[in-house]
Amino acid sequence: MRVLIIGAGLAGPCLAHGLRRHGHDVQLFERDPAVDARAQGYRIHINDDGDAALRTWLPAEAYEQAVATSCIPGGVSMAGPDLRDVTGIELPPGVAGITVDRLTLRRIMLRDLMDSTRFGAGFSRYELPADGTVRVFLTDGSTAEGDLLIATDGANSGVRRQLLPDFHVTVQGSRLIYGRTPLTARARESTPRPALEGFLGVNGPDGRGLALAAQRFRRSPADFGLPAADDYVMWGLTVPSRVCGPRFFELGAADLLELAATTVADWDPSLSTLIRLGDAGYVVPASIQTSERPDSWPQVPVTLVGDAAHPMPPVGTSAGVAIHDAGLLASHLVSGAPLSDAVRSYETAMLDHGFAAVAAATRNHAGDF
Repeated sequence: MRVLIIGAGLAGPCLAHGLRRHGHDVQLFERDPAVDARAQGYRIHINDDGDAALRTWLPAEAYEQAVATSCIPGGVSMAGPDLRDVTGIELPPGVAGITVDRLTLRRIMLRDLMDSTRFGAGFSRYELPADGTVRVFLTDGSTAEGDLLIATDGANSGVRRQLLPDFHVTVQGSRLIYGRTPLTARARESTPRPALEGFLGVNGPDGRGLALAAQRFRRSPADFGLPAADDYVMWGLTVPSRVCGPRFFELGAADLLELAATTVADWDPSLSTLIRLGDAGYVVPASIQTSERPDSWPQVPVTLVGDAAHPMPPVGTSAGVAIHDAGLLASHLVSGAPLSDAVRSYETAMLDHGFAAVAAATRNHAGDF
């Protein structure tokens, strides 16, 4: 079977490893010109389902390296803007999983897939020839033919726009600013202890919220022949729309840093200090999206994985859900069932699981963190 995967983030490579192990011809297409072309997420949590998919479908050595370079675990806490009353949160079953630096995990996953990954080749459109295959047109001017097209290209998936042109996505009024601050001695002084030791959610009374979590590597990625990576504090700030201004997505890194620091200027002063120490190369603006399950799903050799299928608010679950989707699809595709049956069975299970996760994320985000 010839499989074409759009998007070489995390779910795509996980799926590619699983399919290649079972003898399938897999090609990955990535719009970015290189693995490290831009900031693509920082410290992320992958729940038990996602961790199980990584353990099942990655080569043993790759999974072992993912665990070895993962974050030193810690607890989850909540606090108010003055940081005085910190409350520990007991996590429900199935959440523990693994916490990783996204770029490090991606480097590990792609290292053995470079021969089948084409960078600088984003999705443009697809056609469905009469013989039941699929032809993909890419932004580098090339085309590719396969038996199945799989989109793992995120919440703004171009494949989904063609497959499901009436798919309903709601963009909420608040915006997000993501960033990271190198964990220098000065940054440590400004980082609340619960964030140094785990995850801290800071809730304001007026729609503002700040997520803080230190990425402290168990072992350096350099121990495994990967680029060295220093510890840092990841932060994500929810900014009410009234604060953002109409040109929010046009702001440069320095202006985004200043906006983030100013937004929490009336909170404990350590928080704005920590933000101002942020690395300008890793500041990213984002929207908050949620989605609704479509009434119908086309029966064609094209399918979706993760946020491409079910965009959800950022509450620390989307990475695990996407990787779980990838593992679920891999299991159906290698089951020996006819391709169309395997894809349909996957989609039924994915839609149930994925949109249950969307509903849970939407409820959780309504309460900020």
